Amino acid sequence: MKKELKKITDLTVNELLNQEVILPSIYFEKFNKNALEVEINIDDENFEKDIHTLIKEEYITIEEYMNSISSNVLMIKDTAKDAKDALLDKNIDKLSSIYKKMTNLEKEIESLNNKLFLDETTNIYNRKWIYNKFLGTTGELKEEGIVVFVQLEDYDYIKKEYGELIGNNILQFSVKFMQKKLINENIKFSMARFFEDKILIFCDQEELDYVNSTVLNINQMLANATLKNNSGLLIKTSYNFVIEPYFKKQDSKELFEKLFYKLKQQ
Repeated sequence: MKKELKKITDLTVNELLNQEVILPSIYFEKFNKNALEVEINIDDENFEKDIHTLIKEEYITIEEYMNSISSNVLMIKDTAKDAKDALLDKNIDKLSSIYKKMTNLEKEIESLNNKLFLDETTNIYNRKWIYNKFLGTTGELKEEGIVVFVQLEDYDYIKKEYGELIGNNILQFSVKFMQKKLINENIKFSMARFFEDKILIFCDQEELDYVNSTVLNINQMLANATLKNNSGLLIKTSYNFVIEPYFKKQDSKELFEKLFYKLKQQ
């Protein structure tokens, strides 16, 4: 149910992206329409139970995250005091122990961030990361660069025709393939899953022509790729790539609208 709700939400947000003001009535009208397309009856009692379960799960996850942060802050405070005492006493063994504690704490914090900001299917960033880490508090872009908007055209069809596992395997292959090629071309980037079949690649202040030629090359190689699953099934898929420069303090809504407009023109 969680995946179906995410898909409905993604479809609804996608449709309303260019709206200056989104009234609750309009949102729920679009949400209801998309729920019907995904074949979910929102008036069903089971649906309401599933919603409450999902909200409870999200609440527990956030509560665990906040409790962990609270305990980690106390640990940092205690460790800082211990480090100060160890430095004054020139206690090397104690300093070594403190270093191990801080290393473990760093790993724990990284694990918490991964849980919140990584997409569970592709292991790249999710939309939470875009809104909470990449953008400023008012939705403005923190830095300048070039964004590549990638759509796996046949993702929904493949999942319906061959199953979710194969669809996700193709998505994972596509992400890993793009990551490898971008790294080989020495392009610094961050990659996030924006919607189910859409990936955003934020490139750090690279030459537009260089990124464009690299992306064209990646697109051609992916278009020529034929994937084979364990049962011998051959699957070929297609991709859409659009590129747009972005600027510091630019409104992210403006950027996303440009990307979706370019995507529709293809």
